[in-house]
Amino acid sequence: MRDLRDFIAAIDERGQLRRVSGVNLELEVGGLSEMVRRDDLSTALLFEEFDDTAPGTRLMTNVLDTPTQVTLALGYEPTSDIREAVVAHKDQLSETETQPFEVVDDGPVFENVQRGDDVDLTDFPAPLWTKHDGGRYIGTADAVITRHAETGALNVGTYRVQVHGPKTATLNIEPGRDAGVHENSFFERDEPFPVAVSLGHHPDIFMAGNARLPADVDELEYVSARRDEPLEVVRGEATDLPIPARSELVIEGHIHPDDPERITEGPFAEFTGYYGKGETNQRPLTIERIYFRDAPIVTGYNNVPMSAGAMSAVRSAPKLWHQLEEAGIGGITGVNTILPGVMFQAISIDQQYAGHSTQVATAAMSLPAGSWEGRYTVVVDDDIDVFDKDEVLWAMTSRVEPSEDFQIITDCVGSKINPRIPPEQKAEGDLTISRAIIDATIPYHWKDEFPKDTKIDPELETELRAKYGDQVFEPET
Repeated sequence: MRDLRDFIAAIDERGQLRRVSGVNLELEVGGLSEMVRRDDLSTALLFEEFDDTAPGTRLMTNVLDTPTQVTLALGYEPTSDIREAVVAHKDQLSETETQPFEVVDDGPVFENVQRGDDVDLTDFPAPLWTKHDGGRYIGTADAVITRHAETGALNVGTYRVQVHGPKTATLNIEPGRDAGVHENSFFERDEPFPVAVSLGHHPDIFMAGNARLPADVDELEYVSARRDEPLEVVRGEATDLPIPARSELVIEGHIHPDDPERITEGPFAEFTGYYGKGETNQRPLTIERIYFRDAPIVTGYNNVPMSAGAMSAVRSAPKLWHQLEEAGIGGITGVNTILPGVMFQAISIDQQYAGHSTQVATAAMSLPAGSWEGRYTVVVDDDIDVFDKDEVLWAMTSRVEPSEDFQIITDCVGSKINPRIPPEQKAEGDLTISRAIIDATIPYHWKDEFPKDTKIDPELETELRAKYGDQVFEPET
């Protein structure tokens, strides 16, 4: 699959796409996308025929919500099982593997070009996702392409893009992120900061931008390696930045260091389920070019406070699993992130010695893949399926003595989006939080005396499903 349209055809063939016409961009797109995800309908949504955008423009949401969609996007054997998706990504995880991209002279993204007075970002669908958002956001599943002024190093990241007018947008870049470092490298030279933003593309580009790869890894080259073929890019007219040649929609321009104007950006609904970060003041991005395919498709990703979608689990869990093993900790049999990011980590182990569970938990909350904005780290025995939330909760209620098995760790890494940090603490610049470790394993010192569980024997379950599957377990037709 070379582009978003190939991906759409693949998920449509598997019954995981629904087309919706005539929806209002104000709250209806976000509302329907949230409802479909909450109802676990296992389908992406392709919105068409808007009243207030240029004819033919489209918007796609709820991509990468299922294991099938994620494994298709990453080029693995498609599976509907989240465990298989996580293991597939873990087995092939290589943070530094890259392959050069290929610069070509032309591509579908150049089918239409807006320049000068013709530039109009409001031609394209930008929803008001939730009722308290500070404005319309076109960039939620985007790929922001930047480079370092001195080294020329490239980066692709996902930063929210708010529309402020036909030629004006804002980027919200967290301090310390690669794009922020790149911006400072230009501002230190008193030069405009060049930016290209792909707003519709194959989902593997979005996942690469979310992967938080090491600073020396070029995400475009990472995508090339993942595909095992060079990603075709074209050079932007205004910035000379590499742009995926088969992107649906790309905006290009500069942020100027001497621009006296600051624009109020946000708030925006965060993945935590709150407007934790509030408003920010940003220099405007002046848009100089817009490139787009015929009938372009904007990709959007609305944040919903819920169990982690497949993309979040496949992005986060394999990396944490990999880093635990790289740290030399044995006995890890499963890793899952039950809530988005690493807010709720569940790790299963084959207990091998006293203190094993505590070692795993403290490592999981400290390693790079598990440290940012985590809240709960739960360790369970290997008879618990960490990909089954009910089993994890059962272990937490049946194998935990709160007075003994809860540990609270203070002064941990947090961020402004955390709604629980008191306002006065945020005002002082103190973004530290506490973390909870929950040891839901059978006590090691008397595990042989622990009561036997009543779960069905796996062999009997297999036999019953085979024997009575068509009568009991198969849906009626």
